[in-house]
Amino acid sequence: MSDSSSSSSGSENSALPPRQVQVRHAAGLPEPVGKSIQNERELERLIQGEDKPDLKQIQAVVSKLQVVIADYLDSGKPLKITLNPIEILSALDAAIQEAAGHPSPWPDGADARTFFIHGLYDEIIQQPSNIFETRLFPDGSERYVPVSKSAWKACLELLRQRIVEKGSELVKKHSPGAE
Repeated sequence: MSDSSSSSSGSENSALPPRQVQVRHAAGLPEPVGKSIQNERELERLIQGEDKPDLKQIQAVVSKLQVVIADYLDSGKPLKITLNPIEILSALDAAIQEAAGHPSPWPDGADARTFFIHGLYDEIIQQPSNIFETRLFPDGSERYVPVSKSAWKACLELLRQRIVEKGSELVKKHSPGAE
C-alpha cells in the first residue's frame, strides 16, 4: 500500500504545471543574480545594437557622411570626374545592401568612372569604423560604443532619402513652368 501511494505522489509531482516550476525558480533566484542576468542581457542588446537608433545621433552621422561624400566627390575634380545623382545613389544603395548583411553588389570596373564610383562605395562602407554612438548602460553610465548595424543602416537610408528629396526639389525648380 505504501508502494502505490508513493508512486501516485511521484506522478503527481511530475504533473506540476511548468509555470509553477518557473515561478519557483524565479522566486528562488537571489535578487543580485537576477539583476546581473538582466544587466548582461541589456549589455548584450546594447552592444549588438538591438535598440532603436537615436534620431539625434543619426542626424549627426548623416551630416558627417555628407561631408565625407562631398570631400570624395571633390577629389574627382582633378580627374575631371563628376558623378551624377544616380551614380551617387547607386553607391549608397550598395552600401545599404552591405549594411543589411548582403555582399557588395557593386562590381569592380575597368574604366575610371566605374572605379571612382566603387571608390565612393568603399569610402562609405568604411565609415562605421570611425563612428561611435553613446549608449546608456544598465549601471547608469553613458559610454561610447561602435555604431550599431541598425543605426548605421538607418543613417544610410536617411541620407538616401535626403538626396532623393533634394533631387526632386531641383527637378521641380528647373522644370518648365516652375517659378
